[in-house]
Amino acid sequence: MAKGSWHGRVEFPLLIAGLVLAGSLARTGPVPSYSTNMEGSARQESSSQVLSHEADLLIVGGTESGLAAAIQAARMGVERIVVVSDTPWLGGQFTAESLVAIDENRGPEGYGHGVPFPRHGLFLELIDRIEATNLEQLGKARPGNTRVITTCRPGVALAAWEQLLEPYIESGQLTILTSWHLDQVLTARDHDNGLARVTGASFVHAAGDDRLRVEATITIDASDWGDVVRESGTPFMFGPDLRSDFGEPLAPTDRESYPLTDMNPITQCVLLEWSEEASVVAEPDGYDARCYRDHGYPDEPRWIYESRRIVDSTDPAIRAHTPDAADVVLLCFPTFDYPLDVLPGRVAARLEQMAPGTSQKNIVLMSREQRQTIFDDAKRHALGFLYFMQTEGAARFPEQAELFRHLRLVDDFGTADHLPPKPYIRESLRTRTLYVMRQQDTTGFRNRSTSFAQAMYHDGIGCWQFEYDFHPTRREFLTEDEQGPWRAAFRPGRTWGPPYAGRSLLAARALIPRDTRGLLVAQKNLGYTSLVSSALRLHDQSMMVGQGAGAIAAVALNNGIELDVIPGEKRWMREIWIGLVNPPRQPRVDEADSASWQPAMLWPFDDLEPEHEAFRAVQLLAAHRVLPVSPWETSFAADDMASDAWRDEMMRRASTEFPHVPAIKPPDSLTTRGEFAIWYWDQLREQVPRPWIRRSDDDADLDGIPDGDDALPFENASTSWEAFGPGENFDGRPPTLPVDRTVAAINFAGPATRDLDGWSLDSGRLFDEETGRGWLRDIQANHRDRQSLGDPLADTFLFTRTHDVFEIAVDNGDYRVHLCIGDSQYEQTGQNLTVENQSIARDVTTVEFEEYSAEVSVTDGRLTVGIGLPGGTTNTCLNWLIVERLPSGE
Repeated sequence: MAKGSWHGRVEFPLLIAGLVLAGSLARTGPVPSYSTNMEGSARQESSSQVLSHEADLLIVGGTESGLAAAIQAARMGVERIVVVSDTPWLGGQFTAESLVAIDENRGPEGYGHGVPFPRHGLFLELIDRIEATNLEQLGKARPGNTRVITTCRPGVALAAWEQLLEPYIESGQLTILTSWHLDQVLTARDHDNGLARVTGASFVHAAGDDRLRVEATITIDASDWGDVVRESGTPFMFGPDLRSDFGEPLAPTDRESYPLTDMNPITQCVLLEWSEEASVVAEPDGYDARCYRDHGYPDEPRWIYESRRIVDSTDPAIRAHTPDAADVVLLCFPTFDYPLDVLPGRVAARLEQMAPGTSQKNIVLMSREQRQTIFDDAKRHALGFLYFMQTEGAARFPEQAELFRHLRLVDDFGTADHLPPKPYIRESLRTRTLYVMRQQDTTGFRNRSTSFAQAMYHDGIGCWQFEYDFHPTRREFLTEDEQGPWRAAFRPGRTWGPPYAGRSLLAARALIPRDTRGLLVAQKNLGYTSLVSSALRLHDQSMMVGQGAGAIAAVALNNGIELDVIPGEKRWMREIWIGLVNPPRQPRVDEADSASWQPAMLWPFDDLEPEHEAFRAVQLLAAHRVLPVSPWETSFAADDMASDAWRDEMMRRASTEFPHVPAIKPPDSLTTRGEFAIWYWDQLREQVPRPWIRRSDDDADLDGIPDGDDALPFENASTSWEAFGPGENFDGRPPTLPVDRTVAAINFAGPATRDLDGWSLDSGRLFDEETGRGWLRDIQANHRDRQSLGDPLADTFLFTRTHDVFEIAVDNGDYRVHLCIGDSQYEQTGQNLTVENQSIARDVTTVEFEEYSAEVSVTDGRLTVGIGLPGGTTNTCLNWLIVERLPSGE
């Protein structure tokens, strides 16, 4: 193929056989120029065309994951790549779904606290382009006032994608075909093992009867709903996993309350723009104000307006640069969520007319036409909320009556209803892959979300972190029949908020189907449980998945190997790691373009930016497990001095990982950790690493766990941090102190807690002069016993969501106070602790515990401990307290 091509660009929504006919669509980003000549062969059959392509790599889905896969594969030298998209709006969540408040990795500190580790890879390249356009057009790179960092209009994101794709179209490596729907997956049967092999796919055009057939060596399913997986017969899962399936602590135990139709809901986003003229949208068919009236989220219209602006025209920088800029508001929050467990009566009736039993199916089992029936009702529901806010909502808040009446639907998409062409999709089917990622792997070590994950997979190809986050998955009808109004509600255990995953890796095994050859999965079709899928679905994460899939495909194609051998052989994983961090420059790609490539992150250090000169070396050393690191050591500190002990330990690890590395004395000029990492990777770059040892075909480490269920198949351990105990400050167990110096040892727990030798029980009563201890406010109702560790000191606690004070009578003098806060079962955020008005813990997150010691002086006969904050909204959980008298002079 001499030159790639772009067929069916978004400015031209009317397409036949991928050829531009007519039409235009207003947009806000720069429009690059692409060829629209059709490559491949075509033959006439009556009035329709049948087009055919041969490719090395076929990517089904123009989602953010699919496009990232195409770019990464091209950068690693794949020659013939074809992307087939069902819409001209390439970019998934960024564009077609209009989730233009761009969501990205987040740690337990939550919104407003940045990201847990720096932006990197293709996501950073895309964001840089988006922010540059925002700056040029609006005078501000980050023009919104939402809780996320970057916002933009959909056309700006689309233009950024086009800029990233253009070099590979121009080089002839990439062809993009839009407005084609999957019709059939091409498969063959391998003679050696009987496994199915995907050999391509056929498609039908959205605007007519034209057909497209693409034959490919490898296919990536980056579609919204895993259509290639389903149509190829590849085994997959859907709905809530039970605890008995994968042993996940947060998974439900029974199917009756958690049906297989239960999914993270879809949401039809609505994008609005301020207009000088007031107007009201047409009342949607079947509108019922009761769907919105008692939802309670948000409390009033102004909250939506003040926290959901994609463009905030009141910003001084925007007003100075673009005086006529209008506010742009994104409506996407729980009132808009559309649960999929039980469908409204009229939707179910339409589905039953299409095919009996369809309304009882999970949405991933439905046809495209059947899903569209659901999407149409989700649109009606979203427009109903807008109508509600412009009518009844305005009447309820007369001082804000005109607010929503001046917001009109944007014209960005060129659709008849002015809505995005797709809903926001949070969950798809989940493929049975070589390994299925599960909650207990991805939880932070010792349940601490600020730590690295329990299992840092040997085949990690990217980094991520988020909460296990379900929007309301249950449709709650407000009348006895299922025809009337409804609202979205949570199911127990499937909610948002804590706990968070730890700083985790993406396993390459989770992208490779177990029983199908020639197929990779991306977007939200991965090998992970429903719980993990709820935390691994954001914009940057989906792009990371795509980059990983593209790198795996490139290594398989460049070396002529099967996909399923790659995660078990270090030499192939090493090629992937290098390709993600430092892909070789392609001779047909402009040098200026390759100079802008950003390296991907393979290990989630929170302080190392991609532009740091040590970034690439550190990532590759970490991937090879050469860096000395503990589960809590989440900062690399590249500019700190490199100690002799740290350097010696790295070289010791390297001698194990690279058995032929020469013993070279480091130059004396290397003073910082970053400098040493750069120098040492240069020594290891050409060395051949020791292969992973496979002691059995299906149980590599002979630990009794089949590799398909083993998070760490080469380690014979349940965690990557087997050598690390919980640490004396994190295990919830008190220190052993001399009895003659212990003034008091108090276990804070409910009144029924059994007595413990040497400990006094405090259950939250008011201060009592007889016992000489107690609280300034009765908090007896605020106790919990988790019974998860079998230890009444660690499992029990008293808590407050405001500010409460405990006092104990002691002689005046100097004391060392030992305290423990935390919860043995759940992550607790925003905890605060004082002793004698001395701040001991401020806004602390624990999963499980934090232990503290403080030296204080008592001058009023009472030692005072404060927990929480006045007006607080999070729990502070106090487990136990030990008061130790300090000898004079200590």
